[in-house]
Amino acid sequence: MFNLNEHDDSLNAEVCSRLQELGLRSEMLADALMRLTTRSGAARTYRVETRRRMSAELATAVHFPSSPSPLLFTTYLSEPVAERLRARGIDYVDTAGNTHLAWDDVLIDVRGRRKPAVPTGHASPRGAGAFGRAGLQVLFVLLSWPEAADFPYRRLAEMSGVSLGTVKTVVDELTRAGYLYERGSERRLARGAELLDRWSEAYSITLDASLALGEFAAADLSWWRDAEADLLSSGVQVGGEAGASLIDPHLRPASLTLYATGLPAQVIGRHRLARAESGGNVHIRSRFWRAPGPESWIVPSPLIYADLLASGDPRQREHGDRIRSGDDRLKRIDRT
Repeated sequence: MFNLNEHDDSLNAEVCSRLQELGLRSEMLADALMRLTTRSGAARTYRVETRRRMSAELATAVHFPSSPSPLLFTTYLSEPVAERLRARGIDYVDTAGNTHLAWDDVLIDVRGRRKPAVPTGHASPRGAGAFGRAGLQVLFVLLSWPEAADFPYRRLAEMSGVSLGTVKTVVDELTRAGYLYERGSERRLARGAELLDRWSEAYSITLDASLALGEFAAADLSWWRDAEADLLSSGVQVGGEAGASLIDPHLRPASLTLYATGLPAQVIGRHRLARAESGGNVHIRSRFWRAPGPESWIVPSPLIYADLLASGDPRQREHGDRIRSGDDRLKRIDRT
């Protein structure tokens, strides 16, 4: 019996058939571990990760534990998506037979298989209605403060900056999709790792660009490290790779991302930020949320993580993986 993260027995069985066609013997072990053995006896144990849908953005954003090595099972991978996975060292098999397996002297690389026909009436992705722009704002609040799942709808609306009706719609969608569940009289977040993957992907597509307030240039980016009180008094918070550098000291930020409710004129003037048409190293974005308690000068780490992935920079992607495995808030989400 498969024990995989999306519990899709038909997809898993179909992918295993493709492995058998390639002359590989698959043995399912405990806890989603699978041992693959070639005809020559070479073997490797993978942790199987099942994802019915894998877009280019998700191929960049999705987080898989690095040990044991992940093996992605999915319905279909276009070549651009497969290329991103190969660049990250993630092996995969899809139901069309596109395959990449590489370890020691083993290399199996099958490309160009066509997408299988989709049966009429195939269901839409679970909870898809919660991943529009307004829904993403609600999801950000739930990921950043999981206790907010049990807050009244009106308070969730105030925290996420959306309408009361939107909150109800999102909560209903997430409940039907299994991301929220009732325990007694309380609501709780579930499958947090999967939800963070989906939110990060949708953020890079839907929400990221819409938050831009202005691009600026600073000759010296180091000023922000000594400006905590100044930023807090102006309602400004630090995100992106600058915020990540406070979590991961290996990261030396080449840009500064600030979140504010509007362009912070005093901060811009005091630190001599010059307006830049493009290519600025200071990005000012709209802060759409309100924290349930005292504000920090650093945005919540789910947003820092999503900023790193949305950058498209492999260096920032690497640091995104690092903070996901090291930041307490992100680790709690992954354990949910």
